[in-house]
Amino acid sequence: MTRFGISIPLTSSLLFLLACEHTEEIPPDDEFPIQTVFKVEDFEPATECKSCHPTQYREWSGSMHAYAMKDPVWFTSHTNEQQHFAVEGDRDLGQFCIMCHSPVAFLTEAIEDPSSLTIDDTSSLAPQVREGIGCSFCHATTHMSPTTEVAASGGDFEAIFYFLNTGNVKYGTLQDPIANSAHESQYHPDYDKSEFCRGCHDMTIDGLDAEVTFTEWSGTAFQAMGVECQTCHMQTYGGYAVDRELFPEAPLRENLHRHSFAGVDRALTAFRQEDAQLEAIEDLMKVTAELNFQPSLPDTVLSGDTLQISLIVTNSAGHSLPSGVTFARQLWLEVTAVQEGDTLYESGFLNEDLDLYDFYLDPEGVIDPDITVFRTVLYNAEGDSGLRHVSVERISHFTDNTIPAQGSKTVRYPVILDDAFEGIMDVNIRLRMRALPPFLLRELGHGEFVPRLTIFDIAALSGSVTVRSGG
Repeated sequence: MTRFGISIPLTSSLLFLLACEHTEEIPPDDEFPIQTVFKVEDFEPATECKSCHPTQYREWSGSMHAYAMKDPVWFTSHTNEQQHFAVEGDRDLGQFCIMCHSPVAFLTEAIEDPSSLTIDDTSSLAPQVREGIGCSFCHATTHMSPTTEVAASGGDFEAIFYFLNTGNVKYGTLQDPIANSAHESQYHPDYDKSEFCRGCHDMTIDGLDAEVTFTEWSGTAFQAMGVECQTCHMQTYGGYAVDRELFPEAPLRENLHRHSFAGVDRALTAFRQEDAQLEAIEDLMKVTAELNFQPSLPDTVLSGDTLQISLIVTNSAGHSLPSGVTFARQLWLEVTAVQEGDTLYESGFLNEDLDLYDFYLDPEGVIDPDITVFRTVLYNAEGDSGLRHVSVERISHFTDNTIPAQGSKTVRYPVILDDAFEGIMDVNIRLRMRALPPFLLRELGHGEFVPRLTIFDIAALSGSVTVRSGG
């Protein structure tokens, strides 16, 4: 069942007609109208915004919002899940994945058969559908979506609620927009709030936390201090909201928002604004976490003893680390102890295929028994676990080793020193992160994208220990 905003205005008769359909989700009647029915033509392609808003268009065009319906890995995952539910037969996945990756397609049912959708099919779709999360969709929002609560056991996958008005008014954060002939503009106070992101970035499956970045942020000091999602992912800057050549009277504004929406994900195929996207992600990662010895490394240790390297990782982000699709993320510690070029100890290292020796590759923990990966692991009702067997649509429970907002985790690594060893031992630590593990890309048939998987080094730490004879 498609979920979207209800009526203009909210009359008592309409409320009666919709009393059986989640009326508790209907926002109160106020100055911001809500539209009932949508067609693709209600939304303008982003290219129509380009001439007046070149900076915003350029940033958006290289964002993962613009890549949402161009990602071959997403399409393969979508197809696999559609096929799984088709074989299972008792439930229809419908537009579950499409509802956030192309809201216009979801609202207009422009994709008639989601189960057969391939990336090649998108060439015949309207640009408003192909562009993923576009300008005219976001700037038509009049009320904030609630948390998306999917009832997978009952087959209710299309559970998101959008509240929009696609008339001639565009809503945004400018309190004194200048008049123009393209559209009317109206200030909307909610566009600076984290709730604006909630519908697609806060989702439960049968009551289980699936992707709950908004929930992770809620109740933290970040919320109390007014640090919203937009603060980090749509940073403010001073500039002009429109092209000055077209609008010479446009004022300089100090509260404009970047539209690059930086996170850990990068486009895995050639895409616009690649360098700018990478730079934005790297800047974000620099302030994501802190890494420290706790306690400090000793100055001296005796040969034959075991040196305990104790590390504390502190989350500086406004949500859990990692967040979003935490079951697919890899955030890990790389630990090495080296003496004159010889590696005495290592954990969190990559093999020749650029994979970690976590439980996917080393289920018995023989090769890298001390490895630490911060993430969630999904389980289904049959007891299968992990990315190879369990999608978020089919979870029954999960384990959680993410680092909560404002939280920290302590990890220890035992370095056993040979009886004959003496000298200076250098210890080097890196906290590293990437969006996906390489083995998953290969198993989805996209191994060619592995070289484009960027590893971001969030924090680094080093120290030295003198090893003296214990004899």
